[in-house]
Amino acid sequence: LDSHWAVTHRRLFAGLAFELDGHGCISNYNKSIEYYPGERRAIFGVVDGFAPAVATFATDFEIEYRKTYKILRNLLSHDVYVLRQCGTPAELQDLPAYAVGATVFEVPVSSWSTGGTIAVSYLEELGLGPQAAIVDPTWVTSPCVQKLVGCGVAASWDQATTSGHSWSEQVARSGSQLNLIDRFGTGSTGTAVDVTFDASSDQSMLGRAEWVKFAAAFFNKEAEANLVFKRTAARFDAVAAAVAAARARGA
Repeated sequence: LDSHWAVTHRRLFAGLAFELDGHGCISNYNKSIEYYPGERRAIFGVVDGFAPAVATFATDFEIEYRKTYKILRNLLSHDVYVLRQCGTPAELQDLPAYAVGATVFEVPVSSWSTGGTIAVSYLEELGLGPQAAIVDPTWVTSPCVQKLVGCGVAASWDQATTSGHSWSEQVARSGSQLNLIDRFGTGSTGTAVDVTFDASSDQSMLGRAEWVKFAAAFFNKEAEANLVFKRTAARFDAVAAAVAAARARGA
């Protein structure tokens, strides 16, 4: 994990005015530096300073960036999360009123869990499959995640039920720092690690795909998410164009 963060951030952010350690944390904090410059932000068309960046296709979330933290809003569930860059002060300067009292995560988180299936493919697209702490593999179709469970790299809810521990207890035991649920509470632990991830409720295909940026924010992997979404949108547009051309030919 340490080498992963070091290599990834050296490659993507070599020109930044600060250094990240092996855990993705700020090495030497300087209050004059902007720790979420454009290179580290999710791209939603034009990003205007500290203004909320509303998703271009997705209709139910937005991200607002500040110097040392970012604010995620699930507009469907009305949940708000504050994500503070590790290695920066715990005090959150200029926190807007709507985010006061919100759950604060120190990012990047290093592990995740889910009792559902929706979030799995998004995290895999970001290369985060191996950071799974515990999953319910019952309906998971990913062979990689099934292999992680089979090899004991990630814990399994099946193992949890047979060991006499509840899902909430097992998530706590796993050390998961982020537990992705849906607005119906699937896989909820009732604790501060729960985050509502409603990608499947979005009204469009590209809207659902854009939720990769929401998940990425907890791992400071927005740059990677921008690339993932760009490739997905390009493939979608190519298929749509081919279908339109076929219809024009009367096919």
